[in-house]
Amino acid sequence: MLSLFAFIVVILILVGVHEFGHFWVAKKCDVKVLKFSIGFGPVIKKWQKGETEFVLSAIPLGGFVKMLDKREGEVADEENHREFNQKSVYQRFAIVIAGPLANLLFAIFLLIIVNFVGIQQLKPIIGSVIPNTPAFVAGLKDNDRIISINNHKITGVSNVLSEIINNIDEKSISIEVKKDNSLIFNYQLFLPKGLFKNPKEDVFKILGFNFALPTLPPVINKIVAKSPAEVAGILVGDEIIKINQTEVKSWKYFVEIIQQNPNKLLKVLIKRNNKIININLTPDSEAKVGVQVFVPKGFLDDYFVIEKKSFFDAIQSAVLRTYNLSITTLKFIGKMIMGNASIEHISGPVSIANYAGQSFNLGFVAFLSFLAMISISLGVLNLLPIPMLDGGHLLFYFIEIIKGSPVNDVFQILFQKVGLLFILSLMTIAVYNDVLLFIK
Repeated sequence: MLSLFAFIVVILILVGVHEFGHFWVAKKCDVKVLKFSIGFGPVIKKWQKGETEFVLSAIPLGGFVKMLDKREGEVADEENHREFNQKSVYQRFAIVIAGPLANLLFAIFLLIIVNFVGIQQLKPIIGSVIPNTPAFVAGLKDNDRIISINNHKITGVSNVLSEIINNIDEKSISIEVKKDNSLIFNYQLFLPKGLFKNPKEDVFKILGFNFALPTLPPVINKIVAKSPAEVAGILVGDEIIKINQTEVKSWKYFVEIIQQNPNKLLKVLIKRNNKIININLTPDSEAKVGVQVFVPKGFLDDYFVIEKKSFFDAIQSAVLRTYNLSITTLKFIGKMIMGNASIEHISGPVSIANYAGQSFNLGFVAFLSFLAMISISLGVLNLLPIPMLDGGHLLFYFIEIIKGSPVNDVFQILFQKVGLLFILSLMTIAVYNDVLLFIK
């Protein structure tokens, strides 16, 4: 339910921002806006404000702004000048591009908040290097702390991944690390071809290293009401000793066992007040039991860092990150078209809802970061020159500017049919990926 709620919030906000971009510029160009709608299907609520009807519908998978248009109905002579197609090509161009730009500007706004408030990240300290891998060949060692990639400062693990993604077309990257003795070394890390081809594979594992994680003992600190753990009789302070006769040495291992056994009965040995107790625990269908680990005060300080920026640095970083993510999105699309990246990267509503729920669960800053990423994706995708999308209309207007007259109606209709087929194909792939995710 949390994932569904978070998904609805994300869609309502981002669709609302996108359509408001169209709406605001249309009003500035004196185009009559008849309807501003978020969602499709049965109407939940509608109200009239001025000349525009605002509508909220039951299926939050899109929206639209309906403007005065002779192609969709009769227009009174006194309102001809307010009809969309009566406006100059530059005004129509501005109205259409305003939606995607609104998403990109909204992403910048969100990232400014995230940068200013601060992001908690895992420190980029290498935990272990796997033999005969690119990291091993480069010379990276256990406990090396990554301080820069291609001369860009690195403060956390997410920065490392971002830099690798930004250099997706490069053969290698330059990694600067600090050793335990504070000496600084520079290594050249080879990036294998097709690094992001399979979304199921861990990028860092392919490169041959992982990051140092704190080893927490499997001690319970919090139990969710009516959860499998509460039903089983687990109490705060209990220490997990064994599961199905297998010794549990860390919280991470406990979580891994739970995730591998949804809806399966587990025989758990726990330690409570120096007494050993046997209980039966059955994780739910999502492989969760409803418990939280006990974290001693200050225990994570050596592993995590909070990155905060000054206001002006936050703005600069937000603009740069939005630009880099936009370019990276286009590169990924290009790689999928060329077959160098898997179509499994295309996410549908279920996948987005799942990620939305996870980010919502992680807190305010994490949710804003996720919202910004989706807003960037929505903005970039809508700028693609594909019929049915804003980018398709922009392509027609660009041609109109060059040739001095509108594109032939027959060609537009044909182009839109091809675009519709393309969009339906993408939707089919996204739904297929969601079905696979649901089955798993």
